[in-house]
Amino acid sequence: MKKFFLMLFALGCIGFLAAKVDLNTASLQELMQLPITEAQARDIYEYRTFVKIFDSIYDLREIPSIDQKTLDSLKPLVVVSIYTETDEVSIRRQEIRDFLERLDNNEGASEGMADVWQDYLMTPQNVNRMHFDDFISLPNVSAIDAVSILKRVARGDTISDTRDLRNTPGLSYYGYTNLRNYVYFSEPPVKNRIMFDAQVQYYTRPYEEGQYDMLHEAFVPKSFGNDWVTVPHDKRNSYWGYFNVDQVQPDMILKLRMRYGNNIKAGFMNYSPKANEGLLFSSEDSGTDRDMITNSKYYAGYENTNLPWLDNTALKLYIGHYRATYGEGLVMENTDFYSARKTGFGFSKRIMGITPDLSRTQEYALRGAAIEIKNPHFGASFFVSDDKKDALAYINPDGSYVMRDDFGNDVFSDETGQYYVENNVRHYTYDDGSVVHADKRKLFSYINPTLPYDNETMMEAEAVFNDVLNPTPGPGQNYTPFAMPYINLATRKDAMREKLWGTHLQVSPIIGTHLGFTTYTALYDNAHLIVPDFNQLLPTIIRDSYYYTKLQKALNSEVSNMYSTQTDSYSRDYRRVIGFDAGTVLGNTSIQGEYAELSVDGDDFKLGDDPKAYLVSAHTQFENLYFISMFRNYDVNFENPYSNSFSEHERFNDTILEKNIYALTNPTISDILQNSNQSQPERGIYFETRYKFNNYFTVGRSYLDLWERLSDGRRSVRFQSELEFRPLYQLGLRLRYKNQVNRYDDLADRGVSKTNEYTLAVRTFLSNRDFLELEYRYNTVLSPPYTSLTYPAEPGNNTMAAAMTLMTGDYIGVNYTHNFNSSLKMQGSFIYWYGHGISHWDWEDMEIDFMGEKGAKAWVAFSSRISNNMYMNLKFKNKTYQDKELRIRQNNDPNHSNLTDQLTYFDRVEHSENTIRLSLDYRF
Repeated sequence: MKKFFLMLFALGCIGFLAAKVDLNTASLQELMQLPITEAQARDIYEYRTFVKIFDSIYDLREIPSIDQKTLDSLKPLVVVSIYTETDEVSIRRQEIRDFLERLDNNEGASEGMADVWQDYLMTPQNVNRMHFDDFISLPNVSAIDAVSILKRVARGDTISDTRDLRNTPGLSYYGYTNLRNYVYFSEPPVKNRIMFDAQVQYYTRPYEEGQYDMLHEAFVPKSFGNDWVTVPHDKRNSYWGYFNVDQVQPDMILKLRMRYGNNIKAGFMNYSPKANEGLLFSSEDSGTDRDMITNSKYYAGYENTNLPWLDNTALKLYIGHYRATYGEGLVMENTDFYSARKTGFGFSKRIMGITPDLSRTQEYALRGAAIEIKNPHFGASFFVSDDKKDALAYINPDGSYVMRDDFGNDVFSDETGQYYVENNVRHYTYDDGSVVHADKRKLFSYINPTLPYDNETMMEAEAVFNDVLNPTPGPGQNYTPFAMPYINLATRKDAMREKLWGTHLQVSPIIGTHLGFTTYTALYDNAHLIVPDFNQLLPTIIRDSYYYTKLQKALNSEVSNMYSTQTDSYSRDYRRVIGFDAGTVLGNTSIQGEYAELSVDGDDFKLGDDPKAYLVSAHTQFENLYFISMFRNYDVNFENPYSNSFSEHERFNDTILEKNIYALTNPTISDILQNSNQSQPERGIYFETRYKFNNYFTVGRSYLDLWERLSDGRRSVRFQSELEFRPLYQLGLRLRYKNQVNRYDDLADRGVSKTNEYTLAVRTFLSNRDFLELEYRYNTVLSPPYTSLTYPAEPGNNTMAAAMTLMTGDYIGVNYTHNFNSSLKMQGSFIYWYGHGISHWDWEDMEIDFMGEKGAKAWVAFSSRISNNMYMNLKFKNKTYQDKELRIRQNNDPNHSNLTDQLTYFDRVEHSENTIRLSLDYRF
């Protein structure tokens, strides 16, 4: 009986203590629930963070705002736990998990950024030796924050700890909270220690909507006179059907990274996209032949932030795959991925200089060697790369390359007879006995293909489609072929060998002010890039001459103005881009910008005589307010594949490559758009702000963008703002409004559209860091009137022909997070939407998702820390929706009256997608 009462007493004591607030572990919000003022709660929190952990309750008296009366009132409500020192690496790994979750919740992490920031978290830098570019490459650390720290260090005032860092004049609270995990103050927390990370990821990533439509586009023959050819409804007449893409084809990633202290780093990644053959996913029928090394990325590097022979000088040296980024991304920022409205501030950052690259970037990856050296007043980077690039190639009917001779003429394999090879160059013999050599492949442009199959496999598919386009006429029929009767442009793997070298030089006469020069030259020693002018463009990329007069010339100038190495005025085998960037900090405002030129037929040493792009921005920062203003101007013929700057849309948006895929000689030409990484030619001004009035009201990220699309002069405006009300810390009400008007300068134009989006969200922050949100969204899209709905227009009072169309759609969703314990977490969402022709979108976990016309989706994700060094993430998603596979393309031709019976029409169908993502991370 005595033991029973002792047990009850012990349980009672435990329950009593558990009900108290632990001064050593409580969050700021938990401290604010105590019967004290907000200022006192913040003083307690900062004392524990910056001074020391509490040894007893009486340590509270060391805080000036806590008097004896307050202490007496707190005694029965608080407790002080025993503080146990833990391994620094383990602490930082937990910080990484929390940080990456915050990063993903801020509209997704930029591709490859998270890897670099995670590396910085594991190998922090000495804050007293960091340079300007080091600071501004970190998330939510501004140029004003960087200058505040650099000026203090320059005065000889060494920063000794986090409390000292927070007291730096001019350093914002957001800058401090994001910076503190990346730095140390005297000795590195992880010194002369080997750290190893291994990650395996399996992801059945669905195709995006544009890729889906492109691969479903069917090859259909032309008519025999007035009769349509009868073709069996064979799904193999599209790339989707031929390759049976409906089968599960996962992305597979194996990633290995090793670090020794803060200096030596190495990494390896094998990325196997859908149906590709790599280290993790291989099949005899996969249709790929690239070896493991070609299909992998790797690097080895050395970094030293304080060279022993040069005081306050940092060195980076990398071999293998790396990223190079400078200025505003106009000259050089190599990535395969596009991000709209990439300002370079907040989480939308650029990591300046040379960094290792284990991202999924393939087409614009740099593989070679790079060196960077810098001190507070001067910096220099030199980089070289030698890699084979995929390209859109001009091909013969048999699938072989069209070549170019010495005189810039095409050499077709079916016209030139025999050839012999000498010194790896084809020599063609003509009927008159003359000999020319053609050692250059005729290519259209770089391309980042959606389908990963090798050239031989693609040629087999193209041969099948060519047979479909050219059927055998029946008795009494006269067949009229298309203007382009075969696939003349197709993706070819490793078609172009690119040798690239570049330089960046930078001077900084005073702290916070710099002037930089960047240039690169890409040499194409086995190919010519040939893009015809607009008059020749349509016969080159359009199959049926019927469409030649139907397509808008101005807008498609983005395609016809792509870069060529051979034109009527010059012939060369390279591309060169030159640019300048500069920036300065004035008080609490930073001003920065970049100017770039693509060398075409002007003088490399003269500004303004070649296609150009420039961007200037200003960032003003206060404690609870920031303001960004930006102006950009990108010429239509400034086509730089290594540019990744701010814009509203990617290049080729709304062109024939998106709107008229059905008319292309090969639907996969659209990959130039579907996987574009460049900014659209635009001229515009952009404003952005965020303001926290008090603890109750916050104007969230709000922006206004007014811009003109330079290819056709379309002027647009986009506005978004949100207001959050927090009556309690645990409850948030958020209202967001978005408005966009295209062609606002001419409301009678066919290109006008007006979009309004209204969103209301109720968010609850529960105990144990749980979260629940209910969101409702309502959209309207007002489209302009058609001048006629029939061809030719019917006489009479056709009111429908002049009517404007209003489309409406709505969306309701529930998002939730539940922490079972510190090692197991569940996240999920359920959404139902009805679009009525409007495209809805959703930030889902770590990516954006665009939905169809009507449907529902649900997903659930589990994050588990299986052991101290092993982490697992498992996500399952089901999305079921209705949509149109392809739009009805009524050509307004009486002879095509039964068009809807042909392969070009698919009725409204229901899709069901199941997605699985599994990743395992092992770190020690």
